Amino acid sequence: MSAGVSSDVGTQVAGLYLYGIAPRRARLPRDLTGLHGAPVRLLPLGEVAALVSDLDGRAVVGLPAEVRDYVAVLDAVAAAGPVLPVRFGTTVDDAADMDAAFPAPQQREHADRLRELAGAVQLTVRARFVQDAVIAQLVEEEPEIRRLREQTREHLEEETYRARIRLGELVVAGFDRKRAEYAATLEAAATPYAVEVRQRPTSQVDDVAELAALVPRDGVQAFEDALEAYAAGTAGIVAVRLVGPQAPYDFVEGA
Repeated sequence: MSAGVSSDVGTQVAGLYLYGIAPRRARLPRDLTGLHGAPVRLLPLGEVAALVSDLDGRAVVGLPAEVRDYVAVLDAVAAAGPVLPVRFGTTVDDAADMDAAFPAPQQREHADRLRELAGAVQLTVRARFVQDAVIAQLVEEEPEIRRLREQTREHLEEETYRARIRLGELVVAGFDRKRAEYAATLEAAATPYAVEVRQRPTSQVDDVAELAALVPRDGVQAFEDALEAYAAGTAGIVAVRLVGPQAPYDFVEGA
């Protein structure tokens, strides 16, 4: 970051909080407020404008409410037009520092990217297994899982330690196999209706996939219909949640 700009969370500042970069003539929702209830405004910046609000000396500490306010501002602006999110916690001492933080070449790059994103929004798809249903499938499909499950139910825990370890390994492997299958069909369902789809990392055994999709604004309904068809086809096994439209968090590099 340039002089006068900080991305530290938890610093007491009396400057401006920066949410993102928008077109210079962007129209903001009426009475839009951000962190600590401060009004959000556009600060002209060459061909683009910065979305900012005053901090008045209050600390930004990364509380859940502050993160929600940051996201709410960006998503509200994204509902009407393109916006480039800036990393949460970014502050500027004052308006005079903005040109130094975003020199003219960077302003032009942002203007070009905003034009590219003008007709698209992000939709995020989160799919998770219904654990009991998948385990029931694995018990039905795999004799060894069925045998070990019965064995561990019928004997004391200390008598079946190794069996429990083996059962856990087989169940996790079973979830992995099913994850590959269901994640592939989910991506196949989403991709034809998106400009770009990116996989987000997942970490839980019952996660199927989390996809960030850049979707044409006039194609949101078609994308939603495709996800509804996928959800109907996997009902009872996979729970699907669609979030958005959102700002393009996964498709902006270093705004």
